Amino acid sequence: MSLWQSLKALLHSNDRRFVGLLGEQAALAVSTLQLLEQFGNDPSAPAATLTAIKENERAGDELRRVLIDELLHTYATPFDREDLFELSGIVDDILDAANETIIELTIFEIVPPPGFAEMARILGDGARHVQAAIASLLDHPAIAAEHAIRAKRSENRIDTHYHQAVHQVLDGSTQDVFRVLRVREVYRHLKNSADCIDRAADKISIIVIKRS
Repeated sequence: MSLWQSLKALLHSNDRRFVGLLGEQAALAVSTLQLLEQFGNDPSAPAATLTAIKENERAGDELRRVLIDELLHTYATPFDREDLFELSGIVDDILDAANETIIELTIFEIVPPPGFAEMARILGDGARHVQAAIASLLDHPAIAAEHAIRAKRSENRIDTHYHQAVHQVLDGSTQDVFRVLRVREVYRHLKNSADCIDRAADKISIIVIKRS
């Protein structure tokens, strides 16, 4: 192997390591949103769902710590360090928003409100597109860009469901005001997850453009 080939192999040795860590984070986001969807359809085990989502959230935090450590100790990265750091943080935010959702549902003993399971399902679709986009970044950037577009469509669908759901809650004049505020907060966390998916899609698109 020539000196140039050896140097090239060294510089790119961690390419798939970074993508793999990001992909693992995205997979945890998908799993967490699936748990929310299942809970929306069958809210009979809130404690178990909370425990499972908290475990995913902690695992995601650990993956992010590893990725940051890799960034600090790697000479060359497949994408800009700032982009890798930011994308990891955005995916972590998806997990955090889902975690806040189940915490408040459990603490306030709220039955999943109307449309909750469907919104969680749409969020899961968006997260799967983020996961697929990350997996395609190195070898198939055009496919990554397409998945990013589809992830953004999921966010747009959530917007419609969110406004309809909030309107329905606020329109119930005979409801307890404290319950209304708590349910609205649950919807807001779902909307935050959608916004994070949108930001992740934008960041993936920026990475693709930079490499084109």
